[in-house]
Amino acid sequence: MAKIGMMKRNHMKDMRIVIKQKKRSVILFSILFFVLLIGILVIQNDDRWYQTPIVVIQKSESTMLNQTVTGETLYTQTLKGEITNGQWQGKSLSLNNQYTSSGVLDDQIRIGDKVFVKINVAEDGKWDCSIVGIKRDSIMAMLIALFIFCLVLVSRRRGFFTLTSLAANIIIVWIALKYNEKGIPILALSNLLVVFFSFVSLFCISGWKKKTLVAILSTFVSLFFTMMLFILVMKFEGGVNYAYMTYIAGQNNLSELFISQMLIGGLGAIMDIAITQTATIDELVEQHPNITPSRLKKSGQEVGKDIMGTMLNVMLFSYICGEIPLMILKMKNNIPLHTILLNQIPMEEYRFFIGSIGIVSAIPISTFFAILFFTKRRTVG
Repeated sequence: MAKIGMMKRNHMKDMRIVIKQKKRSVILFSILFFVLLIGILVIQNDDRWYQTPIVVIQKSESTMLNQTVTGETLYTQTLKGEITNGQWQGKSLSLNNQYTSSGVLDDQIRIGDKVFVKINVAEDGKWDCSIVGIKRDSIMAMLIALFIFCLVLVSRRRGFFTLTSLAANIIIVWIALKYNEKGIPILALSNLLVVFFSFVSLFCISGWKKKTLVAILSTFVSLFFTMMLFILVMKFEGGVNYAYMTYIAGQNNLSELFISQMLIGGLGAIMDIAITQTATIDELVEQHPNITPSRLKKSGQEVGKDIMGTMLNVMLFSYICGEIPLMILKMKNNIPLHTILLNQIPMEEYRFFIGSIGIVSAIPISTFFAILFFTKRRTVG
């Protein structure tokens, strides 16, 4: 009877701890929700922070002008709105806008939208106004808030470390771009970014552990192997055809820019593979201290096969999605699809295949280093 009573008391104690933890979680998520809500409201009313005049659209009328040879319809809009910031705040304006039915290179402006405008006042007092862009920070703020809330809701404490990693990476990219603007070579900055991203991302997500260091080592080796293979292939192939790349204007270091894209573009997938393989081997050694290296290798290969297919598809979808509008426009201009794929969008194809090589090579490399370090730790212990 005494044993049963003790079990009941322990059960009640555990229940009180669970209830206390749930209450704490509810309070923390409520605080986070209200902080994010306040942030959204602040961004929705931040017009006064901008120096460029902003107009909120109150009336809109669209008229069809004509239909182009490619089948697109061209429209013109007559807009009326009110300036919401600056020295002309409260003044009404009439604006014009043109857009196409596809909306690939332009935008249809609707009632309630806010637009940035350029205003020139002539000596006779006549205003010349033109739209220079749509103000989209309110939508972006809502998406960011939803992302943060969902991430913390699913990952809890680790979600905060992930956010810290993302914030640090964004800040360092901004700093790197500023240094590039001052004349620092983009390739040198990209090499530093790869090192920074690897350490910050993996340490924030996995913590200061041996498996994190092994994952970082595997990432560097896999990335080095991939880039050396790419440089070797380009040397014998004669280089990349930059003629159709959208970033060609005003650039004198296209090869460095392209290699930088290869480095940073393939880093994320390779890091994911490296930490997955390393964590798998580490867990197997912890749970089964007597497991043999051959068994670890086989288990690592099986895990690698499962994640390789999905990661390759993620790479494909990520790289090709940005080219779909351009491909459709070119096809409407009677350019054959095979010509577009083979001659006019080589960058995304190069990036996909190089990134895929990195993913495939990261599996055996990560598995090798994980087995080497973790079985050595077991032997020493």
